[in-house]
Amino acid sequence: MCVESAMPHLDRPFDYAIPDTLADTVDVGSRVRVRFAGRLVNGVVVSLAGESEYEGRLTPLHSSSAVPSYTAEAIAFAEQVARRYGGSLWDVLRLMAPPRVAGVEKRDWATVEHDEQAFREAHATLAPAAEAVALPAGAVASGARVVWEAVPDPALRHGLPVEALLAPAAEVAARGLTSIVILPDARALAAAADALTRAGLSRWTARSGGHFSVLHAEDGPAVRFGSYLAAMHGHARIVLGTRPAAMQPVPNLGLVVMWDEGSTVYEDPHAPYPHARTVAAMRADEAGAGVLLAGYAPSVEAMALVAHGWAERAAVPRGDVRAATPLVTIIGDERREAEGASGWHWMPGQVWRRARAALEDGPVGIVVPRAGYVRATACARCGEWASCTACGGPLRKESATSPLHCADCGADHPHWHCAECGSPATKQLRQGVERIAEQVRAMAGDVPVTLSAGAVGTVADGEVTSGIVVATPAALPAVTGGYARIVIVGAEVPAGGALGAELQAMRWWLSIAALARPRGAGGEVIAVGELPPIVREALVGWNAAEAAWDAYGERADLALPPYRRAIRLWGEAPVLTLALSETVEGERLERHRDVAVVDAKGGAILLVTRRAAQAVVDTLRRRQQEFSKAGDGELRMRVDAPLDPVS
Repeated sequence: MCVESAMPHLDRPFDYAIPDTLADTVDVGSRVRVRFAGRLVNGVVVSLAGESEYEGRLTPLHSSSAVPSYTAEAIAFAEQVARRYGGSLWDVLRLMAPPRVAGVEKRDWATVEHDEQAFREAHATLAPAAEAVALPAGAVASGARVVWEAVPDPALRHGLPVEALLAPAAEVAARGLTSIVILPDARALAAAADALTRAGLSRWTARSGGHFSVLHAEDGPAVRFGSYLAAMHGHARIVLGTRPAAMQPVPNLGLVVMWDEGSTVYEDPHAPYPHARTVAAMRADEAGAGVLLAGYAPSVEAMALVAHGWAERAAVPRGDVRAATPLVTIIGDERREAEGASGWHWMPGQVWRRARAALEDGPVGIVVPRAGYVRATACARCGEWASCTACGGPLRKESATSPLHCADCGADHPHWHCAECGSPATKQLRQGVERIAEQVRAMAGDVPVTLSAGAVGTVADGEVTSGIVVATPAALPAVTGGYARIVIVGAEVPAGGALGAELQAMRWWLSIAALARPRGAGGEVIAVGELPPIVREALVGWNAAEAAWDAYGERADLALPPYRRAIRLWGEAPVLTLALSETVEGERLERHRDVAVVDAKGGAILLVTRRAAQAVVDTLRRRQQEFSKAGDGELRMRVDAPLDPVS
């Protein structure tokens, strides 16, 4: 029995007796309620045995789910993930399955039908899309592990080549195996579900069954849990889902597809912090399944898999790249200076004229990387930043009529005066998408302007047919045929200069550019901002994969992740000292030839060779459990931690 507990030393199996009333119900994978330390807690049955080594009287189970929520194989895999990340089995099982709904368990899950013909017909429909973008779908469906440097589908401007991604999944499903397709958000899920429906497949429901299941928290507890069980029992041979789908139990796994694998949404914020890409790779190794890691800007971690020989790169011929992508123009400081004063407006005059001219051909998108109204202000007379008199935090405006508001402590400043010159006048800096939309409406006259952002509502794909769309990057909706022109205002690299910031900037802006028409149809993306040369080259040439490959080489030379694995430790000084004094292969961690110890805020970061990484994690986990059992202090650990000093 695995019981729910936050204490590391309780991460071990416990024996319980099965009462006669539950004898026909309890099985491996059942979720149960048990009495533990004087209170009822949740648990999962991880194994069954005829007798126990415990000499005392076993406590009986209190209650059990009607059907198991996990398979024996899923529990074994969860143990692997827990060990890989130095976490507890309970935490992994909690991430693997959604909350149970008793009413859903009453369905007959034993009878499974396989509609091979429907999947074959769907594959025939989807296969041409894969051929159009040079995706080696046949090799992937046959078990190849591929990092695909994607381009948009020239015929469908969804922001992702969804039909191409689904082609190998349908082929695998036609063979009676299961495909898992991992997508970053609800918009991508909707596009994938729509593509499968157009190909003749139906989404699984509790009432009518179906060919594919969709796993998303927004569907509600009953639908989410029902879809989870349907996938686990093989009722749906194609599984679409967001990050948790990477651990979805399925029978006969044949393929894992992951789109935009460099997105930060795949990093689970809950202990033990598994990354969906790593989980997908582990599952493929275990099942002998094919893997497709795809994106417009492959991550440096994906390139590490190529460098280690685990996967192979698949690129689109350069001629096809040019035909499928829009023209990308960078308006940097030099070009803005040449235009004069108007060039330094957030929308330079030359860019606005080109955006207005493109309206004759179709919708125009304006992308603003900042949400809200005004993110920062300054004195209009002397230029001093406007700051809170109470805490010194920056002042912002939430709307045109709201007073200045402190971003840190929340205090309002309706009568603010500059501390330097005494002026009450302010100017707006770092304008957000809502303020930019106000100005675009004033500039556009009678042209319709649509605002799409998380705070005010995200516009659905295909809803806009004309005019201007002002949106934050993740909220820009796809339009039929693609945007005639997209303008990115304030295009830049994320502040702070963290490791991988330039690669993230490439991913952001190429994902936006994918929503524009190909250059042959007049499509253009204009990025207003000063970008590093490596980012400019990746955007203009649509070759971010090469930048990621070079970045991996640089990190290998410097012994940085992902060439080495980073293990972050937190704790009081005595706890850290004892942890670093542990020995691995006869050497103390702090002096180990395969370990570099780097001071970090509140603790330390260990940069460990991949050869020694698992042994180091196992040793630290044992020490963590010893501290927990003795009550001598708390040692916290995060494996594959980001190298951000404030993480």
